[in-house]
Amino acid sequence: MKVANPKLTLCAFHLRNNLAQSEDEPVNNANHLWEECQRIGQKIYVPRLESLIERLQESNGQIGVSSNQDNSRYLELLQPENPLKFSSIPEGSKPQLQGEVYPLQIHDTYAVDLTLRYPYPNVDIHQLEGLNPQGCLLPSQIKASLGQTLVLFAQPEGQIQDIQEFANDCLAAILPKSEVAQFLRAPPTQGIFLGSPIFEYDNNREHPAEHCHILVWLNCDPETTTLEAAGDYYQPLINLLCCRHKILYVYSESRWCNQKARLLYRKLEVKAKAFRQLPSEPTPKLKQLKEWLTEIPTLAFEYANYLRDIDIHRTTIQTNLINYKLWLKQLQDISIQNRDNLDFLGQTIKDTQKKLIPQINADLSYLMPSQQLFGQMIEASRGIVETEQAESDRALQDTVAIVGVGLATSAVGATVAPSIIPTEPRQPILPPFSTNHLHPLTQSLLLSLIFGVTGAVITKGYTSVMQNRGAISGCMKKLIQGDSNKTAKLSAHTQQTLPQSKKQNQ
Repeated sequence: MKVANPKLTLCAFHLRNNLAQSEDEPVNNANHLWEECQRIGQKIYVPRLESLIERLQESNGQIGVSSNQDNSRYLELLQPENPLKFSSIPEGSKPQLQGEVYPLQIHDTYAVDLTLRYPYPNVDIHQLEGLNPQGCLLPSQIKASLGQTLVLFAQPEGQIQDIQEFANDCLAAILPKSEVAQFLRAPPTQGIFLGSPIFEYDNNREHPAEHCHILVWLNCDPETTTLEAAGDYYQPLINLLCCRHKILYVYSESRWCNQKARLLYRKLEVKAKAFRQLPSEPTPKLKQLKEWLTEIPTLAFEYANYLRDIDIHRTTIQTNLINYKLWLKQLQDISIQNRDNLDFLGQTIKDTQKKLIPQINADLSYLMPSQQLFGQMIEASRGIVETEQAESDRALQDTVAIVGVGLATSAVGATVAPSIIPTEPRQPILPPFSTNHLHPLTQSLLLSLIFGVTGAVITKGYTSVMQNRGAISGCMKKLIQGDSNKTAKLSAHTQQTLPQSKKQNQ
């Protein structure tokens, strides 16, 4: 079986900017696609590909320098030779390869169109493997951050009994044998584009680095040849593919954020259970709560960031879904009316509306209430710490006051002792039991002690009375406020019912 004029096109998309950086500041690995093109050039012996970055810098001064939205919406990065055509250096008996590379910037995304073809009119179907030597165009090799699509365009020669089986054979030819089975687990979706059948294959991997999307477009109509060569379909198609991969990439990012947020949620649940079992002793309780007041706000901040990112991802998906619909409408407008069928491209719209966006909504509805729990735990912990700390400080102040007053009154007692104690002949400091009178120094010490204890007891009683009065005053205020509220409600009710009473009297 032979095919005529086959070509394999890699459409890969890599993020250039993100929200955390300005439009003039690309991400760290923004040139990844150009580096991969150079690596492919080394593998298939194409010197012009090996110098792609230098050519881009010569063309723009700085790759993708324009941040103007109107210019960067669809910016051709390689001038004046765009696309850049090349031919490989023949290696042994392997067929020579030709092709072109077409670098673009679409909004905040770098896109590359790398096409490989044979310079011969027809080749055997098994020779299609040479268009993807050693699987160099697969996602595992390219590793574009947003994903990629491979488009095989070929014209079958002779009569084809089963067109889908022929498309499967073409797919198997351009893929390593180990990769074929995962694409054929389910029949491909099928459509008609510009008068010829097109088949869509997918390995259904969620991660963009592993996800592979392949279109096999079989040229079975002379009108297809003319319309494909005109290229009017190209810009809407590559923009549509860009939106598709952005939707899938952003959804993958939302799932990652959801997993991280759920891990934090589990940590919060552990602390919520421990919060209900706090020790009753003040010292260990305060220690535990102070540790949480340091840890929980950090967790809450991370949790809020993940929720914000999930919400941003939802908005991004909705925006790209709108753009996807617009580009699909343009493709439908330039398609052959009453012949083409692009329903297979509408499956992305259905999946996004019925699966992706509802899943993100469910994630947010599940995670949002936990954000309030974070805040409530922080407030409750802070309130308990403040209460315990206030009681501890009050007890310390009372102790200092009692001790201070006791010492002061003891000093007063020692001062007035000479005036109270009568002067008598000197006796021993520790008189024998037969002595009727204590030594004046002993009497002074006892008097000072009596004054100090009396002052401390009075101070302790006074502080207790003042604390009780404060508590009673707080209760009275609440009662007064409650009575005031009841009076106000009763007055309002009387004002509302008064006109009806007058009416009845009349």
